[in-house]
Amino acid sequence: MSKMIKILGIDPGTNITGFGLISLSGSKLKYLHHSIIKTGLKNKYTVKLSKINYETEKIIREFKPDHVAIESVFFSVNAATAIKLGQSRGAAVCACSRADLEIFEYSPRRVKMLVTESGASEKEVVRDKVKKILKIRRDLEIDASDALAVAISHGISMLDKELDIESV
Repeated sequence: MSKMIKILGIDPGTNITGFGLISLSGSKLKYLHHSIIKTGLKNKYTVKLSKINYETEKIIREFKPDHVAIESVFFSVNAATAIKLGQSRGAAVCACSRADLEIFEYSPRRVKMLVTESGASEKEVVRDKVKKILKIRRDLEIDASDALAVAISHGISMLDKELDIESV
C-alpha cells in the first residue's frame, strides 16, 4: 500500500459528535485533524440531526477523505437511546453517502480491541492509547479520541498485517 489514504473516523452522538482524520501511508498512521460538534442540549432533535449532517459535509469538503469509518450502534438497555444514536449516525452516513465515500462500520468493542487490545477498555484508556499511537501531546476530548480510534481501527484493518502498536 504505497498511496496515502485519508481516513475520517466518526463517533456519532446526539449531543456531541466526534471527528478524527488520519492518514495511512504504507504501514504508518499519521494524525491530521480532530474536532467535535456540540448540537446543543436545548435544540430540537431534528435541529441536532441537521447540524450533524451539515458539519459532516463540511469536514468532508475541507479534508477530502478517501474512506469513512464510523462506530456502529451498540445494543443499549434503553431502546430510545439506541434509536436516537442510530438517527445521529444516519445523519452523518447520509452526508458521506452524498459525497460517494465508502463507509466502514466498527463496533465499539472491536475498536477498543484493535486500539488497546482489550474490548472492555475504558474511554480514558482508549484516549491515552490514541494519543500515544498518533503522537498527540495536547488535550483530546473523549468524543474526538473515540473518532480517531475508529479511524485507527480502519487503518489497522486495511493492512495485510496488524501494526505493531506496542512499539509506537
